[in-house]
Amino acid sequence: MMQKILGGFILALTLIFSASPGNATLTTDLQNLVAQSTVIQDQLANISVNQGGTCTQLGTLNTSMENYLATVAVVISRITVPITLTSTDTTSLDTLSTLTTEMAADSIRLSLELRSIENVAELFEYRAALSAMLRLSDDIGKMADRILEMADRILVMASNIGAMADRILITQQLQNSNVALTQASILTTQANMVAMSDSLSSIAYNMTLGLVKTDAVVLENDMGATTLTSANMVTELDKLAARTSLLLAGTESLYTLINQNSQSASHFINSDTLTLLGDLSTINRALALSLEAYANTINQIAPLTQIPVLSDATASMLRLTTDIGKMSDRIMEMTDKIIVMADNIGLMSDRIVTTQDLQQTNIELTGGSLLTAQSVTLTVIKNFL
Repeated sequence: MMQKILGGFILALTLIFSASPGNATLTTDLQNLVAQSTVIQDQLANISVNQGGTCTQLGTLNTSMENYLATVAVVISRITVPITLTSTDTTSLDTLSTLTTEMAADSIRLSLELRSIENVAELFEYRAALSAMLRLSDDIGKMADRILEMADRILVMASNIGAMADRILITQQLQNSNVALTQASILTTQANMVAMSDSLSSIAYNMTLGLVKTDAVVLENDMGATTLTSANMVTELDKLAARTSLLLAGTESLYTLINQNSQSASHFINSDTLTLLGDLSTINRALALSLEAYANTINQIAPLTQIPVLSDATASMLRLTTDIGKMSDRIMEMTDKIIVMADNIGLMSDRIVTTQDLQQTNIELTGGSLLTAQSVTLTVIKNFL
């Protein structure tokens, strides 16, 4: 709704500025710019990362600012003949300059909010919002430059500069002060965004970790509910091995991404990331227990099973133990990569220790179960194949 209202407002202003220059005074032009700038400032002030929709709102704001800059250019292009400057005009110039400074201050606020993203729902907007914020700071800088340029043009073309000397001096001092403040704010905003790029929040991995966990849970449940027999062991184990291979591929892809990021950026650890990594190690422990149970079952029914069936089943078992072992290792390695490159390791120390203890216990138990499963499987191969 706000976008439609703003769009209509901009259209109305465009029609006004498209009219004959003789029908539009400088005073009216400046007041219209103040009105448009106020709408944009209100729009920016109402954006909050915590409320969501940041990327869409910033995109709309960027468009509004581009339209505003185009309108300022139209006003500047009209100032071609001597004008009579009024106190209303200088007040409008002062207001435009102050509004720009307020926008620059709001850009700092937003950049700090983006650096503290903790909500998984905002992950979709993370990178797009980063780009939009850099573009916003650039547009605010252009806005400050255009307003100063317009003020200079107006003062140069003023026919009553003597009578307005005191007021003009005040306006110029305010303009120079506000431009300096705006530039400082823009630099702070951009520094925050660069820091955000260099220190990548581990929340960026949470979606993929969540998907891997979901698939792993389904696999864990299916393995736990599967009972092997001489008739079904080849089919069931082959299906489970194929699914485990896909799960490993997803884990490997995420590991590769984290490994690459760790070489060029530090991490700001999100607590949900540690929870997900801990959960995955627990799930892998359950998968290894299922394999240990499968190996014992196959060993028991081996004497009653045909050799070709037993051969295929043991081959699938060895694939399963290898892939689950690799997954367990990758999960531990991902955790280490994130923790070693963490900026907030002090703040997260308790959670890190808890996660590391859980993973250490799980990887030891997982390794023990996988070793047992492999040993029993090899015994079956030795005794019956």
